Amino acid sequence: MAMLVTGTAFGQDSLLVNQFKSLFSEKSDRLKDSIADALTPKFVELLKAKVPANFNFKDIANLGVIESPDGAFRIYCYNIIYRDGSCRHFGYIQREKDGKLEVTPLADRRDEVKNPNFDRLTPDTWYGALYYQIVPFKSDGTTYYMLLGNSYNNLFTTRKVADVLQFRTSGIRFGAPLFFDGRRKACRVIFEYSARVSMTLKYFPDIKYIVFDHLVNTEGNGTDLQFFGPDGSQDGFKLEDGVWVLKQTIDFRMPKEQKKRKDFKVSNY
Repeated sequence: MAMLVTGTAFGQDSLLVNQFKSLFSEKSDRLKDSIADALTPKFVELLKAKVPANFNFKDIANLGVIESPDGAFRIYCYNIIYRDGSCRHFGYIQREKDGKLEVTPLADRRDEVKNPNFDRLTPDTWYGALYYQIVPFKSDGTTYYMLLGNSYNNLFTTRKVADVLQFRTSGIRFGAPLFFDGRRKACRVIFEYSARVSMTLKYFPDIKYIVFDHLVNTEGNGTDLQFFGPDGSQDGFKLEDGVWVLKQTIDFRMPKEQKKRKDFKVSNY
């Protein structure tokens, strides 16, 4: 979308890039936090700039930039990893509002969210993630955006998140009860599994499914998530009447071939 900047007249481009380099190379956790907190207002100022110049976001390593398919907004994301393997995510939503560029910083509060599958959140209580896919959809005539992303956890487990974004007159909201597993609705779905393996979570427009690997304990029947990983089968969510409905054990080469499994619970993710 043309109104969103790919550069800026911000006068300290090189300084900002160098500060990001310092952030990602710093070893001290305390200094990482100090640099990151100082960067936020400067990065917000850059994203609000209306006059493109020569700034290239690719100069900032580890910065992810993703635009919604309808051109309504962009999300900028990055994270920092601490010495103990834990992680802090940073996000910024940039969109045009009333003829100006509005930039909303997102504060990673994952550890403070009491019911992550069911709570509706704000930019100040964001379930932090690095988004890699945005899927616009409608429910009851309202436009929502499905956000798929990686939410890094620690040395032992990692997470993927399917969240919902909505722009309301009262502000930005994350989460909406639009995931249905056949028994109850959830506001978002969180998959946690071993940091040693990888997992698929992706929207395929040709079949109109959000496809994800089914996770099981690969070491036995326990509940320790550091031993969870894909078992070779896949499940999915399909949009039906504005709600993402679970479809289990599907061969996505033949989408009509579906077999139900009774052990799925949204809260387990």
